Formats: sequence, C-alpha cells, structure tokens
Amino acid sequence: MAKRKRSLLLANVALVVFSAVVSLLLLGLLEVGLRVADVGEDQRTSQLKYQQIHFPTLVPGTLADGTPVLRPADPRLRYQSVLRDKPEGALRVVTFGGSATAGLGFSPNVTFSRELERALRSAYPGWKIEVLNLGVVALASKQVKLLVAEVARLHEADVMIVYSGNNEFLEVHAEKYAEASATPLSMLGSLLMDLNLYRFVNGLIRGPQRGEALVEQEFSNEELQLTQDAIIQHVSMTQAEIAEVVDRYEANIEEMVEVAARSATPIVLVSVASNWAWRGRSDLPDGWLAELVGEPATGEGQVLERAREILDERIADSPADERHEWLFKRALVHERRGDLAAARADYRAAMNADPHLRRALDAANERLQAVALRRGAGFVDSVAVLSSRAPGGIVGFGDFYDYVHFTPRGNVRMAAALFDALEEMGVTEPMPGFDSEAHAQERLVALEALDSDSLAVEDWMGFAFDPATIGGRDLWKYDKVLEELDERIAADPEDVAARVYRGNGHYFRLGGGADAGRDYRAALRLDPGNPVIRANLERLESEGREDGGG
Repeated sequence: MAKRKRSLLLANVALVVFSAVVSLLLLGLLEVGLRVADVGEDQRTSQLKYQQIHFPTLVPGTLADGTPVLRPADPRLRYQSVLRDKPEGALRVVTFGGSATAGLGFSPNVTFSRELERALRSAYPGWKIEVLNLGVVALASKQVKLLVAEVARLHEADVMIVYSGNNEFLEVHAEKYAEASATPLSMLGSLLMDLNLYRFVNGLIRGPQRGEALVEQEFSNEELQLTQDAIIQHVSMTQAEIAEVVDRYEANIEEMVEVAARSATPIVLVSVASNWAWRGRSDLPDGWLAELVGEPATGEGQVLERAREILDERIADSPADERHEWLFKRALVHERRGDLAAARADYRAAMNADPHLRRALDAANERLQAVALRRGAGFVDSVAVLSSRAPGGIVGFGDFYDYVHFTPRGNVRMAAALFDALEEMGVTEPMPGFDSEAHAQERLVALEALDSDSLAVEDWMGFAFDPATIGGRDLWKYDKVLEELDERIAADPEDVAARVYRGNGHYFRLGGGADAGRDYRAALRLDPGNPVIRANLERLESEGREDGGG
C-alpha cells in the first residue's frame, strides 16, 4: 500500500513538473511570437519616467479668431503655438535639448531660443517668424532624436537646432543604482517588464498610460535630485562604460542629421558648454589654500608655488573618483598665478573627470563636431563662443548660474552665435543695417540695468521681486518664486505686481490660461488704467486659452 502511494505521489509530482515545463515552453513560444510580431514592444524611451516622450508632441488648437494652430501636449513644455498651416515665406525655427534649452530656473523668456527670436524679429521685422522651443528638462540625446524625427517628418521646420549632451549618463546611473539596491520584488518587476507578454497583457488591462505618465508632478525636482545627488554616491563608471555612452551619443547625433537630411531640413549641431568654475553648490572655504600648504611661507608667490607642487603630487596619486577635486584646486592656483592657459586646461580636465557626469564631456563635443563636419551639418562651437568672451577665457558664472544652465547673459551670447550660423548656412539672408553683435550688446546693457522684473508677459524673467535670484544656484528657483507669489497674494490680495507676476507664471503653463486670466483681471480691477496688464490679458484672450484650450 505504501509503495502504491509513493508511486502515485511520484506520478503526481511528475505530472506537475511536466505541466510546468509545458506551460513554460508555451509561454516561451508565445513570447517569441509576440517579439517577432512586434506586439507588446517596450514603448518606454527611458527607464526613467521623467525622460519619457509621448507622441504627438504638438496637438491641434484654435485661436480666438478661429485660426488653427499647433500647441504642445506635454505639460513639461511651456505654452507656445505655431500656425497649423505654415504661411508662404514664414521662418520656422525649432530648438531641441534638455533643461539648458528649456531654460530651467527662469521663465521661458530666459532661453537662447527666446533671445534668438528677439534677434530674428529685430533683423527681419516684415517676416512671419516662429521659434518653437522643444527643450525638456532631463532629456538625453536618446529622446531628443525622437523629437527631431517627429518635427522633421510633420512640422515643416526651416531649421532645427540641437543642444543636447548634459544628460547622457542619467539613465545608466539610475540603472546601476537600481541594480545596487535591488530587492527580490524589484528584480521580479524588472524581469516582468522585459517580457513582451507581460507588457501586452498589462496594456490590455490598464489601457494607455499617457495621461498618468505626463502628470507634471511625475517630473518633480525630488526625483531629479535623487538622480544627481544620492545615486552618484552608490555607483561608479569605468572608462570603458563612459566611452560606450559617448559612442551611443555620437550615434544618436548621427541619426538626427540623417533624418534631417532625408527631409531636406537644415540642422545646426551645437557643442554643449559648461561652467568650468563650478565646484558644487558651495565654494571652497576661505582658508583652503593655507590648509593645503600647511606650513609657513613668505609671500603669495611662495604659497601658490608650494600649493602647485602639493597638488601635482595629489593628482598623480589620487584615485580616479577624487582627481577632479585636486584638478579643480590646481586650476584655481594657476589662475591666481596668472597662468591662464594652465588654468583653462585644468578646469576642463576637472570637468571631464567629475564622477557626477552631469556636464557634457569634451569627448562628446568632439564627436558632435566630427558628425557635423562629416555630414555637412551646421555647427556652432558654444564652448569657443563663450570662452572668447569670458574673463581669462574661463567659462564661468557669468554665463551659467550653476553647472550647465545659462544666465540671461549666456543666452544672449548663444543666440547671437546661432543668428550668425543661420545666416552663414543660408537659412536667413543678410539684412543691411542689422548687426548681431550690436543687438547682443544692447540686450546685455538692458539686462545689466534691470532692478525689477517686467510686468509684460513677453519680457517677464521669473525672478519677480528679487533680482538676486538671477544668480542663485538653485535649479528650482523659478518654482519657488511661483510658490512665494501664492504666499504673497494670500497675505495681501491687493498686491498688483504679485498678481501680474503670478498671472505670467500661469500664462506659460499648459492649461494655465484660466488661472492667468483670473490674475490679470484681478490686477486690472486694482489698477484699471495699466496698459501692460491690459496687453497681457488681450494677448491671452486672443489665444483662446481661458476655456482650457492650452
């Protein structure tokens, strides 16, 4: 009897194992079939939700007078529009990139796209000019190339301008971080997400995820700050891994040029500049040099010479993940000694050795320039442009308020170089009487003289009441200004300027038209004769946005 029970148990176990094997084989065959049929393919453009791209980027809308336009669908983009039917002879410029293109830290008026638009309108007052800024915070070239392909295919751009390269390591850093901190549950989730079958079934059950993926809060600073601060403490990259990312970057740039060539759309590739003088959110303490030397020395010359000798030794002996700090300090020493060529070399070496990898590498810029030369694309060397104007040739805080994001001055300089490039490429024609450098100087003088933000929505910079905010290093200072405006109005509902400033903030937010209208009208009730507030409201009304249409 016992023998029979044992045989029956073994038979049942064998049946279960056989059933499991057959089920796995069937599931495997189904997975292979789905992959062959491209069903359930991974539609994500990144493992990071704030790097996702969802199409179409532009959707139909209508102005108040019935004119059909195209407007962004992605809430990360500012409100803007182009005519759905491009007029004969119109000039349509589209810019692409990450947060440096988007203008993180300021209102959308403080971007090189907006400065280029100002220059073009000044030079060609009779032209219909459209400058569309498709810069999105945190995008890498992997996502930018998809936007370039869409615009080249659908939107009749006269020229596309690409400024992309600061975010190439975001996704790989996040992947490494996920691997280092993986739990059994997260590993299972990753395994499932790699299966077409799981994605297909999940899609049938949950339906399209576009709305959820594009909720503005999904792209908040908390998650980005995790990427740039916490993750870097847990991951490192070998030189071979870095080289692989640079290779992929070049391939992405090559794809952009190819898709532009197929649509006969001129394209301008722009090298990506960075703040060489950036050490981090805090500068070195005042006594760092004396602490480094650590022994009495007579005269600054001897102190600096001794510091250089010590730093030479530290650089030679330090591990790769610490070398950038010593290189940065030696650059400061060279600069104080007056050896500017050595200082520039060390600043750039420190940037390239920085393990955070949040600034575009010189190696990536060299690849971008090589693609431009090889394929006959337009090219602007922003590093050379900014260096030629910077004190000592050292690109620093005059052009960037942090490590990669432009100051108003940096945007003006970039726009002037882009204006000249468009003319050299034949996209625009020389205009007698207009000089891009003179225009840039006028803009710089006007910006230098600012002591308050403009009420006019087309000029509002987003610092509101405190001009010192312009030089602040906080990436999210613009968001904080908007929060402070809410608090200011709550404390004093009759603060006219705060009402207008908040209305301007709402104006640029997709879906913010109704809120902007309420603030402008409230400000007009308090100051009924103000022509600037009236002009802001009329502009908003002409766009037909107060009913939720953008």
